[in-house]
Amino acid sequence: MTFSLDREVYEHKFIGTIVEEVLRKIKLVALPVGDYLVGLEPQKEHVTSLLNIRSDDEVNMLGIHGIGGIGKTTLALAVYNLIRHQFQGSCFLEKVRENSEKNGLIYLQEILLSEIVGDKNIGITSVRQGISILQQRLNQKKVLLLLDDVDNEEQLQAIAGKSDWFGLGSRVIITTRDKRLLTCHGIERTYEVKGLNDKDAFELLRWKAFKNEKTNKDFPGYVHVLNRAVTYASGLPLALEVIGSHFFNKTIEQCKCALDRYERVPDKKIQTTLQLSFDALQEEEKFVFLDIACCFKGYKLTRVQQILHAHHGDIMKDHIDVLVEKSLIKISESSNVTLHDLVEDMGKEIVRQESLKDPEKRSRLWASKDINQVLKDNKAISQAMWDFFNTTPRVQHCCACCANINGGGPDQKPDCRRPDEVAQRIVDRL
Repeated sequence: MTFSLDREVYEHKFIGTIVEEVLRKIKLVALPVGDYLVGLEPQKEHVTSLLNIRSDDEVNMLGIHGIGGIGKTTLALAVYNLIRHQFQGSCFLEKVRENSEKNGLIYLQEILLSEIVGDKNIGITSVRQGISILQQRLNQKKVLLLLDDVDNEEQLQAIAGKSDWFGLGSRVIITTRDKRLLTCHGIERTYEVKGLNDKDAFELLRWKAFKNEKTNKDFPGYVHVLNRAVTYASGLPLALEVIGSHFFNKTIEQCKCALDRYERVPDKKIQTTLQLSFDALQEEEKFVFLDIACCFKGYKLTRVQQILHAHHGDIMKDHIDVLVEKSLIKISESSNVTLHDLVEDMGKEIVRQESLKDPEKRSRLWASKDINQVLKDNKAISQAMWDFFNTTPRVQHCCACCANINGGGPDQKPDCRRPDEVAQRIVDRL
């Protein structure tokens, strides 16, 4: 921290300015990030470098994106705490999606001004007026903003519309599940949060389960079940924390039973968190996502496009792009369609909830026991499922699904042509 005395400023005023600045920085209390952080340091360093905080010649906006529960807010808060003392003002607007729905955009604008300017009685009467006040009060200030869980551009337009709203050297960090939102707002610097590697995942899970890094408990006996839980969580911190908390004070057998249950039916907290991204999709996008989650994980992108084109037409490609932007699916370097294991489970659970006891009433079937039950018992197939048999493209859709669950894999080419042949082939395989 450096200060220079201007000849035209009285010494006592200069000293007063120094005292005010020192007191302001002393009052900065680090916001709570998490009970136990692992694997965060490399990502924190990378995000900090993207912000380029040493430069005061520009205003930078950075978008942090990824699936629900991956640790976007945790990472952003860690960076925020690290650098906030270098700004004239800072504000963490948490749960932007939730708070804008409950309280409106004006509420967010007033919090922002209150935190940075210190004026708690501004009395904004409209979003448009709030935008004008933000521009007037902040365009000469070097500020740090963290906008957490943004889900539509209207929110960004109301609280961080353009870079020139803020003084030079300002930084705006935005966390979202939707990379397309960042692109639409003209944000060029983005970072996708990575899941934990197995070593860090094991460490987090062990701490959550035993509340102590060096437990005296019979730890070796738990290693196998913890490794199994790490595999199930696939690097998702939320899942590791939920499972670890459930393991606390449990026997090995109780831990195994809990994992068995998670593999049959996803944990409610994990399901709800991941499903927020699904719920934000348009109906046709939901249809495509469920098809991929239930039937086409691991398939070549061109093959998925070929199968789904009959139902959706060329717009299907845009639907797939949306799913990628919302971090629900990924396209690998080898052009395979893939998705996180727990996101896959989330999609399958949505379909399972269509009819818990009667598989024939579900829109999609992927488990051999369910297909066996529906076809061998000669039960009525729902209209949605019958559509799979109704035309050649939909027959291919169903056959591809069945080939996958019976060992044929994504590369097996279905050759069925008639519904009765399809049914017989599936029954024969089962």
